[in-house]
Amino acid sequence: MKPTLPSYIDSSTVELWRSCHRKLYFSSTLALTTTARSIHLVAGGAFAAGLEAARRLAYSGAGDHRPTHDDLLQAAYPAFARTWGDFSIEEDHPKSFSNTFQAVAAYLQHYPPLSDPVQPIIRPDGSPAVEFTFSIPLEPEEGFKVHPETGDPILFVGRFDLLGKMNGLPVVLDEKTTQSLGATWVNQWRLRSQFMAYCWACQRLGYPVHTAVASGIALLKTEYKFERAFEQFPTYIIDRWYTQMRRDVNQIIDAYTALKKGGNIDDLYDFNFSNSCTSYGGCAYQILCLSKNPEDFYNNFVKNTWNPLAKEAA
Repeated sequence: MKPTLPSYIDSSTVELWRSCHRKLYFSSTLALTTTARSIHLVAGGAFAAGLEAARRLAYSGAGDHRPTHDDLLQAAYPAFARTWGDFSIEEDHPKSFSNTFQAVAAYLQHYPPLSDPVQPIIRPDGSPAVEFTFSIPLEPEEGFKVHPETGDPILFVGRFDLLGKMNGLPVVLDEKTTQSLGATWVNQWRLRSQFMAYCWACQRLGYPVHTAVASGIALLKTEYKFERAFEQFPTYIIDRWYTQMRRDVNQIIDAYTALKKGGNIDDLYDFNFSNSCTSYGGCAYQILCLSKNPEDFYNNFVKNTWNPLAKEAA
């Protein structure tokens, strides 16, 4: 397994470094991934794809026809099914294929795109800012180290569901599927690096965004529940995030540079031995951390070439 340093980095990579250096080594530096697919990732991805397709139809502005709810579902289903793929889960699971698609239908009824308080910003080419993707160079003039092999700036990348306006103010909106809502769910976004990254990126691209909307839908067996959390990130908070992000990115580069010069993995990539080993159903790399010779189990994984800007056609 040849170590590599991707040319891209995103908020998830930075958060991974903060939680467990060794997990970043396995998942990013060695680019190992499991063949198993998580129901939470599958359902969340299919849900997002369906909503994106429905929104693009709703905001297309084609003619005088105002799309009905059925029109939106007909647009959503092919994208939803294609993203779900051949993944199989028991039908009575809250995030089964049918229940998750019904969640798309319920969401579109609860937040009809054309009357949602959050409306998309329209780009200069006339397209709505749905599935907003960004890629921003982390310049050495701002204190970032360059890629040690290419000499180019690392690209900070990301994608969120919608760049819009609410009450005249620009906001980023991202949908979150979950199994429970309430105060704990709402409060988890107050210092969420992911949303700070989105606001910072929008500001770099000329959109003065300081507000993030986490739009949650709880998928239960017999019903769906909805809640939105609104978080404002003043400039000083985003500045703190940016300073920390720069420190983390430079540490990731330093660890890789030292590794390529013959450095010892155990000296460069710390274990966590705590919550990150068991969160979200357990870390997929536990078998490697439990083994005296992790390389003996690399064949349990496949090589994953990560391109965060690649996306299937809608």
